[in-house]
Amino acid sequence: MTKISYDILDMDETEYRNHSALANTDIRNAQLLLLGKQPHTPKKALREGTYLHSAILEPESWLQMEKSVPDKQAKRINRIAQTARNYTLMQEMMSHPRVQIEKCVFWKDPITGLACKAKPDLFIEGEVVMDLKTTSRTIKGAFENQVLRNDFDRQIAFYNIPIQAPIARVIGVSKISKGKLFRLDWNKEDEYLSNGREKANILLKKLADDPQLIEKVIGLRKFKSPK
Repeated sequence: MTKISYDILDMDETEYRNHSALANTDIRNAQLLLLGKQPHTPKKALREGTYLHSAILEPESWLQMEKSVPDKQAKRINRIAQTARNYTLMQEMMSHPRVQIEKCVFWKDPITGLACKAKPDLFIEGEVVMDLKTTSRTIKGAFENQVLRNDFDRQIAFYNIPIQAPIARVIGVSKISKGKLFRLDWNKEDEYLSNGREKANILLKKLADDPQLIEKVIGLRKFKSPK
């Protein structure tokens, strides 16, 4: 596979979201628009997921967020986050000397030439790209079914276009079981990821062929940092 040049940058969330490069969310919204559906993200779920991501992956940022979160909710998030951080695999990944956590990655799509961006929760160049997902599921099989139904193959394959890590991984964190974790791994050549990459390629081509569609998906961006 041809190596793709990419840049790794630190950006605050608002700056990253407003950058003109296309993200996985833009691709998802393009798909929904093409299907005649209206894109929608539940604000409560987005806020809760952001809190948990920060508490697990960026505890220093969470200390600032926590001040404005109701005490009962903050305690629950801290319990879940502590369980997740105690998971041996999470400790190994987060302490790796080359780990990149919540870094912004920018590249030019090799097929369409479109400027793209991604913000993987964690990646280690040459080893793994990882996405952390909160879930209401309490058993691994149910979580795996949830992942397989929700186009996650496209998301993780899109993240891995520039990084080309040999392993793509999702860690599911149960909000119900006080932080019980579920691990799913795929080799980058697995059919699951190949299908995801094909889905991403099809949608990127449709975007490249339709500037008005690009304008529409960018126009759907409405991001405010959780308070």
